[in-house]
Amino acid sequence: MLFKRKPLSKPDEERLISAIQIAEKQTSGEIRVHFDTDKVDSALDRAKLIFTKLKMHETELRNGILFYVNLQQKQFAVWGDEGINKNVPENFWDNVKDTAISNFKEGKTIDGLEKCILMSGEQLKKYFPLAEGDKNELKNDISY
Repeated sequence: MLFKRKPLSKPDEERLISAIQIAEKQTSGEIRVHFDTDKVDSALDRAKLIFTKLKMHETELRNGILFYVNLQQKQFAVWGDEGINKNVPENFWDNVKDTAISNFKEGKTIDGLEKCILMSGEQLKKYFPLAEGDKNELKNDISY
């Protein structure tokens, strides 16, 4: 972690974790959020790398989602695993990205992420409904 201190306050971190928990109660999909300050050429490529480092590709249905936020370069990306991308329409992530970007431009990073997480849960439940006996395969914490 390159942060001298976490970039989120405890209440903001708890708010995002709560949104993840609410979203995951609707779907078998797994959601994580990662904050970064490294200089990157591509937020999407970095999101893919972090996704792999966090072992998010190891879910049974390959239905993990990573929200990547680069605070230094003010970049955002969403990376969904192959199970999601095989099943959803091509423009599946457009509303999520638009919501994030419009909130970020207003300085509402946490609001934007919270909305994106909840939107993802709503959208994913159509393709990956919560099955009986579903278990949480990934941590719900925020990574840095």
